[in-house]
Amino acid sequence: MKLKVLHIINSMTIGGAEMLLVNSLAPGGLNEHTENYLVYFQGGDYLSSLVDKNVKQICLDYKGGADIVRILRQIRKIIKDNKIDIIHTHLNPASFYVNLSRPKDVPQVHTLHIAYTTDFETRRELKFLEQKLFFKKEYCNLIFLSEFTKKDFLGNIKFKGQSFVLPNFVDDAFFKHQPKNYIGSTESGLKLLAVGNFRPQKNYFYLLEILKELKETNIELDIYGGGETAKHRQFIKDNGLKVNLKGQTRDIHKVIADYDLFIMSSTNEGFPLSVFEAMAAGVPVILTDIPPLTNIVKDNALYFELNNAPKAAYQLRAVLNSEVDINQLAVKAKLYAENTARREIYLKNLLNIYHTVLQH
Repeated sequence: MKLKVLHIINSMTIGGAEMLLVNSLAPGGLNEHTENYLVYFQGGDYLSSLVDKNVKQICLDYKGGADIVRILRQIRKIIKDNKIDIIHTHLNPASFYVNLSRPKDVPQVHTLHIAYTTDFETRRELKFLEQKLFFKKEYCNLIFLSEFTKKDFLGNIKFKGQSFVLPNFVDDAFFKHQPKNYIGSTESGLKLLAVGNFRPQKNYFYLLEILKELKETNIELDIYGGGETAKHRQFIKDNGLKVNLKGQTRDIHKVIADYDLFIMSSTNEGFPLSVFEAMAAGVPVILTDIPPLTNIVKDNALYFELNNAPKAAYQLRAVLNSEVDINQLAVKAKLYAENTARREIYLKNLLNIYHTVLQH
């Protein structure tokens, strides 16, 4: 008899945590091994359509704080009515909302998707409630996306429960591409790609400052991601930058091979799916030298400083002029992604975590 797993996340809008969950529940994934139920507080038709048709989906249509009592009751009813064996939550406030509502005999495991101490986007009061109402419990079970994010959390937050490390994975479609073979020249230029919604941690204004240093070169940047972009567009226009804001795309795997180099200017990350998607597709990557990225990606990327736009621009000029060999880097990075970010590896380890939690 299959294990019954209830997956709960805040929303089904496109983001790293949401894509991880959806890809694990897509056809040929977790549903081959467990009976799965997906609950989300707010809807998103596109991501919902990617989930295996045998996964039961429920949108709670959450209206805000005043709606919390109904939400808690409904979650508890879903757990009881479907005789759920284990609950897997993602993001805050799903973490402690579920812990308030679940029956005591149904364990919960929660995935943290970012380095906790540098998560400045989650409201302070929500993090406080999470720490008081969930993390302090001895039965709290946490999944970290890397050893770095685990060490960051355990070194700063009082915690008595079980902890596991489970790296993210990349959709198989990205692995179908062959490594890039870039022949640098000022004439053909250098096509840069950045992927991620316009949130403070993505640090896109710094990326634009770097491109401002490169206006005289044949280096062009495309950014794929949703969110508020009015100020970014104005900056691009005012400074005459070779930057194109492409909006969100559902088919990044189809366009990723058109680019020579993937770039990320983030100030904080957990396990950045877009970086590993690029590596899996054979596109070399250049990233900010923040510990979460250097710890996860290791020597399979180029790195630039977080506060030195002229120096970062110099590094990109070196790539443009073939003073840096990014072709060997692309081959090496693709192999690294093959060994660390395949879906079957993730699912096998996730199932082991579920059984360990249940036995405990």
